[in-house]
Amino acid sequence: MKKLTAFLLFVFLLGACGNEKNFSPDDGDMQRAEQVTIFESKDSQKKWILRADEVDFADLNNAVLFNPRLLLRENGQDSAEVTGDKGTFDYVKKLVSIEGNARVHSFKEQTDLTTDRFFYDVNKDRVWSDKKTVVVRGNTKVTAQGGIETDSKLNVIELKKQTTQLPQNVKQLQSEVK
Repeated sequence: MKKLTAFLLFVFLLGACGNEKNFSPDDGDMQRAEQVTIFESKDSQKKWILRADEVDFADLNNAVLFNPRLLLRENGQDSAEVTGDKGTFDYVKKLVSIEGNARVHSFKEQTDLTTDRFFYDVNKDRVWSDKKTVVVRGNTKVTAQGGIETDSKLNVIELKKQTTQLPQNVKQLQSEVK
């Protein structure tokens, strides 16, 4: 009788456990984190800082970023910021991509670049886009149909297949020089 009771208890417990899901790190939001910051330092100075409202770490090769903000720095000072709706960080290649209303704002040069997506290569300290990119500084607007390429300081921007819209009169141009 005791064996039968023990067997029935075992079967009942086995049946109860069978209805529950097995634990898996892939379930739900187990691989997500909020308010994440990733950065790289050199000589006690942060070279770049990548922040995101939320990050999905489920993929072993890439982190998926939501509302990413990549702050690029030069000599301990903020030089530019790249923002967008979504992005990825490739751990192995050290490559950041930011897309969806992608924008680069240069603090030093007072220049804005907008496109569908930007890339940042951590190892080469290089920012680029491969699609139509609009560069605005003051009243001057340049469209690079084939994208742009620059370093993280945005001192020199290489435009691919460009068209330029200059100020309409000399006064507009002079107001930007001041």
